[in-house]
Amino acid sequence: MINDYSIDYSRRNALRKLVAIAGGVTMVSATGCSKILLSSGKILFGDPKITSEFTKLTQVDLCKGDKAVLVVCSTPESVDADNSTLRLDLIDGVTHRMKLNGVKIINPNRVADWLESHDSSVPDLQKLAQDFETDYIAWIEVQTFSLQEPNSHNLLRGQTSGFIRVARIEDFNGQRRAMMAYTREFAMTYPEHQPVSETGRSAIVFHKEYLARLCDLLAERFYNHRPGKSF
Repeated sequence: MINDYSIDYSRRNALRKLVAIAGGVTMVSATGCSKILLSSGKILFGDPKITSEFTKLTQVDLCKGDKAVLVVCSTPESVDADNSTLRLDLIDGVTHRMKLNGVKIINPNRVADWLESHDSSVPDLQKLAQDFETDYIAWIEVQTFSLQEPNSHNLLRGQTSGFIRVARIEDFNGQRRAMMAYTREFAMTYPEHQPVSETGRSAIVFHKEYLARLCDLLAERFYNHRPGKSF
């Protein structure tokens, strides 16, 4: 025998199920909307920028304000023998990228002229601080550089290692002094997984491509950038 209580209970049970289903649909819809909004935000504004190494270590954003940076590079004689223009190529490439991203830089041509007139394998940071109106000196010290896969005559793979040394320029009794702010290592291997054959890509083309990627890697240490741009 079906009584009124049984009918009311069945109705309440059915109502609970409908509410649960509706709630689930709402949650799915909300989650879907969130994903859509997140995807739309990335399309409109791109991925969030990665804070640069320079900003993390100095608490200074070079893209804001008027702090100027002078980029200088040194290479050992073993590297100069096969890559005589590497030092100037890196100075030009890195400063060009920094300028494009809003960093105030010292003209690389002036730096190149200064290096030629001060023939030394290691730049004199104190002398640079006196001769240039800059707030920071970024010294790219290349220690190793090669484009050939070891023990191979026709396989190409770029490999570079060294240090980025940053000096902050301060005034002491009217004398400009370069004070070391930080030193960090860098290393790059490209391609990472396996070398490429000269038959598929000439050494000259590969050299230009590798140098461009190396300049990207070094320059991005100084300004906030999007992830996954080059590597």
